Amino acid sequence: MPALDQVEMEAFLEKGWVAKLGTLLEDGSPYVNPVWYEWDGSHFWILAKPLARFVANIKRDGRVFLVVDKAEFPYIRVNVQGIAEVVTEEWAEKWVDMTRRMTVRYVGEQGLQYLEARLKYDLSVIKINPKKINTWQVTDFPPDRTFTTQAKWHEL
Repeated sequence: MPALDQVEMEAFLEKGWVAKLGTLLEDGSPYVNPVWYEWDGSHFWILAKPLARFVANIKRDGRVFLVVDKAEFPYIRVNVQGIAEVVTEEWAEKWVDMTRRMTVRYVGEQGLQYLEARLKYDLSVIKINPKKINTWQVTDFPPDRTFTTQAKWHEL
């Protein structure tokens, strides 16, 4: 299964896939949550409720793992090992704009009612700085390289 090239990865990440965000609980156990994201070409951005468990986990330990995948054939996956931080917990116009873009991308125009309701509540803006990225796409079923080689991680 070959890796995505940069153009393919960018095109894939622009779509409305629900990502899985892995954080660490206090005892070191993994905690995985589905999240909406925005990719700006350098960082992943997640808007969350301040009381969400994964927000508390990030505040305590910023190490995260993000998986963005297409669950139907042909399968595609982007794995991201990175460091996350909560950059603000206050609304500003740029976060309203980002929330609008995410809402339309994930729900469609009818989701803008959700946006208006969402603006009444606090938010946590999370920035993920990728340290390593690994991608693959299925081009054919066995035999393929996954049975004979190890996936390559790209250091950023």
